[in-house]
Amino acid sequence: MLVTFTLPNKKKVVVEAFLYKHIREFLLQNNCLESKLKFLERFIVTKKLNVIEKFITLLKLREKCIKSTLTLAVDKSNKEVGLDYILESFDEYVDIRQEVTCNNIHLILDYPTKFCVNTDNALSVIREIKIEDEHIVTDDLSDEEFLQVINMLPADVLNVVGDFIDDKKDAFVFPLLHSRNNSIKINFLNSTPFDFINTIYECIDENNYREYIFVLSKRIKDVEFLVNSTMVDIYDYLDLYKRECEEEKDKLQK
Repeated sequence: MLVTFTLPNKKKVVVEAFLYKHIREFLLQNNCLESKLKFLERFIVTKKLNVIEKFITLLKLREKCIKSTLTLAVDKSNKEVGLDYILESFDEYVDIRQEVTCNNIHLILDYPTKFCVNTDNALSVIREIKIEDEHIVTDDLSDEEFLQVINMLPADVLNVVGDFIDDKKDAFVFPLLHSRNNSIKINFLNSTPFDFINTIYECIDENNYREYIFVLSKRIKDVEFLVNSTMVDIYDYLDLYKRECEEEKDKLQK
């Protein structure tokens, strides 16, 4: 099942629905963040998104298919916060795309397109490189190829990239709770965005996953139907089943 979202910049993004069975598949990636990242990105059907657009898309997918709220530490206590409120922090982000030339090397610099997992993401702002007749689109390179290209760039070119990052540094950082001065901040040049995504998709553990199926299968015999529902649906079914059990208990007591 495909779902379409509209991003704050009016771009339409198509994703695959994140179903109950996918939660278990995500948990089976264990603690390998690279595997978890690849797993989640496969749900984004629309290509050529920058990392902020991917982040917003995964927030919206979580809101649509798992739960519209999450628990955050706010003012030294855990509180339920709506994802719609967090998404407000991304209603506007500045266009930082810039073309620069140094030592006859032409660069296009912009937001990265990849989440950072184990290293910083600073040089990923280099989106395109033109050297004479050679045109390199960094999105088309493997990580190893990207490092080879970066290592070939002169120091003066890397200094220009560093100046760009320093000048635009505020554009890479977003508070999760935009109205609070002490809000958790995420920086798209380091691992904090995917760390957050990873946390909010780990919504239940394997024991709860099995327990929910066991409980609901007493009322809904088709387990295949259950695992192909969304977590939002599962929560609704559990509420309905609980209410039904309470009503039957009341009848017996009367």
